[in-house]
Amino acid sequence: MEIRNGNSADYGMNMGNGMNPQDRTQMRAGEIMKNYRKHRWISSVIVLADIILLIYMVVFKMDYRIDYIVGGFASFMLTVGVFALYAVLAAIAILIKWLGAVQIDKALCEECDPFVYEACLDKLHPFFYKERFAALHAMARYYEGDSRSAEQIFRNVNLYKLKGLHRLNYYILMSAICFERGEGFRAAELEQSYRRSLKKDKKEQMFFRTLCASNNLFRAMENKDYPAAFRFLSERKTLDSGKCRKWTHIGHSLWEARICAGLGDEKSARMNLEYVIAEGGRLVYVREAKELLQTLDSGRTDASSTDGEMKNE
Repeated sequence: MEIRNGNSADYGMNMGNGMNPQDRTQMRAGEIMKNYRKHRWISSVIVLADIILLIYMVVFKMDYRIDYIVGGFASFMLTVGVFALYAVLAAIAILIKWLGAVQIDKALCEECDPFVYEACLDKLHPFFYKERFAALHAMARYYEGDSRSAEQIFRNVNLYKLKGLHRLNYYILMSAICFERGEGFRAAELEQSYRRSLKKDKKEQMFFRTLCASNNLFRAMENKDYPAAFRFLSERKTLDSGKCRKWTHIGHSLWEARICAGLGDEKSARMNLEYVIAEGGRLVYVREAKELLQTLDSGRTDASSTDGEMKNE
């Protein structure tokens, strides 16, 4: 995958040490990947030591003579203890490796930097789950603000190999791209496609409700039905509550700002937009928030000018 980097002027001004955004992105991605590889190395060492311990105990220590020394029941309990210890050490190894992978995930979900996140993905060379990694690349592109590139990647992904949240993200982002292009009918087709693939599973049903709430939010905003939009946003927040991260809060705040602006509550809209701009990092949400804030400022300027003209008449 091609490595992409932000060109935001605001981001460039905060680089420090004369570093440009591309170098800063690569440096941060390098730090995260170094930490990830450290966790993976520790995990591998634990797994190797665990295997050696199991072989040593089973082959060299736990032969038939142990029954005569400690008795049959004690021998059985010792065997159970050895395998339990093996399972515990294996679980610790998996946990350590997972904690390393979480650092990559945090680049997007907590640091709100899709450019660093994509740079980290580019440094991984997975043998399995290639479709999943392609979908993650597409997600990074979308939140960088490059929806066209995201769509191209998604169209080359084998949807049938995506499961769970990865499958949901595919449908949500592809639907969002359709709405952005004024092709809401395609989003409806995607909903029907997801509905046909649903299984009798509570989690899958919840994922489908999340997709519907997201799409209905777009439809309500297109129709300028702001009370309905607020209801669908509230539903989306409820469905997201179990896995809500910083970038999710920022996305919700941007939607809330749009709804408040539509309802004429400029003060609440500005508060939400200022939060998005301050905390949104390099997510595309920041650019959209600035554009909406500029629109609100322009409207206030026009209103002031009109009032001045009326007073002068």
